[in-house]
Amino acid sequence: MLETLFNKLEALLNEHASAAVLRDHLALLRERVALLERQNADLRFQADQAQAQAQESQSRLDRFANDNPGGLRCDACGSVDLARTGSRADPTFAALGIKQALMTCRPCGHVSVFTIDP
Repeated sequence: MLETLFNKLEALLNEHASAAVLRDHLALLRERVALLERQNADLRFQADQAQAQAQESQSRLDRFANDNPGGLRCDACGSVDLARTGSRADPTFAALGIKQALMTCRPCGHVSVFTIDP
């Protein structure tokens, strides 16, 4: 499409102006268009990468929200990337139905214990 446009411009310029000067200007224009097309391709690639990163981040956030809805943090490293790996009766308040949740930190592997309501 652009090549056709350039050819028509070149023909028009050859008829109405100094061919040598106009060819030089047309060559510069073609170089600029080629540069813009390369930049456009690079930006599209970067946009695709950013979109993929955003989707990965969203899926991680969704996983954290499902696995750790209270936003609890690892006792060892402070990460919120915890997975509930079990529960046990609270040693003090078991008679009241209070339990402790065992949460394993995905980054460091530490098991943290949190008291939860029934």
